[in-house]
Amino acid sequence: MNSYSQQIEKLLASPFEWCYINGGSVILTDAVDRSGTQGGVFTVGDFAISKYLITNAQFERFVEDPNGYANPSWWAYSAQAMQWRQTRKRAQGTAFSGTKLPRTRVSWFESMAFCAWLSQSFARSSGFLIEAVTTWPIRLPSELEWQRAALGDSAGPYPWGNAPVDETRANCANWAGQPTTVDSHPAGASPYGVFDMSGNLAEWCLTKWGTDGEDVTGYEYRNVRGGAWNIDAMNVFLQANDRYGHPPRGRLNDCGFRIALPL
Repeated sequence: MNSYSQQIEKLLASPFEWCYINGGSVILTDAVDRSGTQGGVFTVGDFAISKYLITNAQFERFVEDPNGYANPSWWAYSAQAMQWRQTRKRAQGTAFSGTKLPRTRVSWFESMAFCAWLSQSFARSSGFLIEAVTTWPIRLPSELEWQRAALGDSAGPYPWGNAPVDETRANCANWAGQPTTVDSHPAGASPYGVFDMSGNLAEWCLTKWGTDGEDVTGYEYRNVRGGAWNIDAMNVFLQANDRYGHPPRGRLNDCGFRIALPL
């Protein structure tokens, strides 16, 4: 993982690190009352996930690269993504400036295009073969992968266990009044060392909301996990096993993303 981390850090900016996640069981809570899917026990294979949320500086590499945001090929993963981009030729500015702050106001469509762009660059230096969206070296984590990285085999409900939420573990409840730098809360890290899986920003997942499918087409809601800086400390959204969805068009000041690498 160290060599892969160094490669991505060269392509983007620091801080970047992959966290290795061993495969295992994931217990999803039932979300039928929110138009989601039934709960149950599922399994997920080995993968890696970024230790930190994607930062403003990292996303800006995509925006500024002449072969990045402006290249329509990165949006060709779905007709809906291409249509969405027709009226949004430029990225919207982040809601909170700062190179190490997590990127906000990025839609699910944009986070997917970022993954396509980064995959191509990463593949050239790593020997991967890109054939289709499902074989991109780098993509958004599925809902199962996200929860596995957040909780591992623990019962949670938080990445650090069942201790109450406080300012050393998570950025929430408007304590900071905005997102904090992506490396600010080591005390809140997951069993695998992943930061900010409770608080700071909610996070886009690959999975469709309500179907458990990973098909990248359509305008269907996508799974969002993790709570955010403006969510009350007692809110269930901060729990790492909580499930909800949001339209993929949304550019929100409390939602961002991290990336995953199937192994």
